[in-house]
Amino acid sequence: MRKAGWFKSARLWSKSSFYKNLLIVMIITAMGVVMAAGASHASGVPLNSSGIYSTTADDGSEIFLYRYAPYTTGIPAFRTSGTPVVVFTGICMNMNQYLSVTPSEMKDAYSGVYVPDVSGAPDWALNADGTDFEAYIKADKMRYYSLAHYLWLQGFDPWFVNYRDTGRGEVKSTGTNPSSMNTLDTWATLDAPAAIAKIKSVTGKRMFIGGHSTGGLVAYNYLQGAYMEYGLLNASWAKKAYYQLCYKLGYQPHVKASAALAQARNADVKGFIGLDPAGVPALPNLLDTPLFWTLVGSKLFLPLDYISDNLISLFPQKPLVGMLEGVFGLLNKAAAGDSALSDFFDYLNFWVVEDMDPCLEDWTVRYSIGGAAIRGFGHYMDMGLHNTLREHYTNGKENYLKYLIKGAPTPNPGNDGYYYFSENMSRMTVPLIVFSSSTGSLVSPEATEDFIITKKSPTAYDEWYVLSGTGHFDLAMGKRMPTTIFPQLGDWMKTVDALPGNPPNTAAPATRIDL
Repeated sequence: MRKAGWFKSARLWSKSSFYKNLLIVMIITAMGVVMAAGASHASGVPLNSSGIYSTTADDGSEIFLYRYAPYTTGIPAFRTSGTPVVVFTGICMNMNQYLSVTPSEMKDAYSGVYVPDVSGAPDWALNADGTDFEAYIKADKMRYYSLAHYLWLQGFDPWFVNYRDTGRGEVKSTGTNPSSMNTLDTWATLDAPAAIAKIKSVTGKRMFIGGHSTGGLVAYNYLQGAYMEYGLLNASWAKKAYYQLCYKLGYQPHVKASAALAQARNADVKGFIGLDPAGVPALPNLLDTPLFWTLVGSKLFLPLDYISDNLISLFPQKPLVGMLEGVFGLLNKAAAGDSALSDFFDYLNFWVVEDMDPCLEDWTVRYSIGGAAIRGFGHYMDMGLHNTLREHYTNGKENYLKYLIKGAPTPNPGNDGYYYFSENMSRMTVPLIVFSSSTGSLVSPEATEDFIITKKSPTAYDEWYVLSGTGHFDLAMGKRMPTTIFPQLGDWMKTVDALPGNPPNTAAPATRIDL
């Protein structure tokens, strides 16, 4: 990472037309909202109604899940005999990030999505004799990039989850606490346990769990036995009443964790899947000011599902993709430069345009972005600036007003009343597979190694890969998913799935493999 003091060189702005162009593209992007007013409204992603489930979290929130099989007007072919795979989403995303398919209104727009010739396609995407694409991919090429469809083709039973206040239409999850109070802890200690318990009750099986970015964090926090503190009584009615009382008073309770609960949860899980799993982001110190702490401590909620469904859906595909590629393409170039400002753009280089098909770029902002509380970003800001993984700094009645302006306190594990995920990662004992992006923006391979790979209890089946030419976001939806991640993931899952139980934790940590 370059160490230049980029903030001291703002004069480069006036000397460089490059950065002026970046500003112009951003302005044009905003103006595009007005120009697109006559376009058609999106009808939504087709779902099999029999694959929609819901469950209730301990605080009374309703969490929706979707069991995947290719959409059909007949009876869906769910993989009821396969091992369940529970996949959680990244922050500002919903479950559609894994369900790429062609909605009826996008039939023409998505017809040009790239897939290789049959001779150059990976084996998993072909029919039994290798002469053509698998029938569903042949009918809709968008499925070539779908993690849900890949897992289904491999015989697994894929399930996807929308966190509270995220999702659209009939799979929109709802929360009982103010949406603006949600943090990463809310999802990890309330939403994820409810979803996993529901899937176990339906299938009766051990499962794989994981996800992209925040989805990975939610899964490994779950495996630590983390839960939200619930007062004196363990009864479901008492928990619900306690949580809702805390919400009315304006705060969330502390996170706690149980070694016995961690052991039980790990016993129910076959393995952890991390697609650039979130942890400690590299952030510039300039964020460590009262201005930014006040912003990320505020009660603001970004209703991105609503914005996408009601505003971005008005954009025609080509202008929308053009604006996306204009903005992120310039960011890619800025981060690759050698100027004093390039260090700053390193932090924003999380979407590599060259690694994304234009149709998947459109799919992302039209169907896949999801709502999030600004406090979730504050949670990451605390972890990044203080180089630690802990619960949200406003948790607990003693903290919810104390740090809103001056920011999160200096870490003092064991003495400051906070739960530290970074100090308890060894409770994660299941086999692991992680795919890291090479740019290092938001989640660097080095931080993943320091806080996850080397701290969890290792097994002989742990695997860790770093993919060249990928950014944090596009890794989970980009061009290398079908050709590199899917085959590597499938081989690992089949090996681990065949084990009679979780292997002993005696091996050295996984070694980084660059692909």
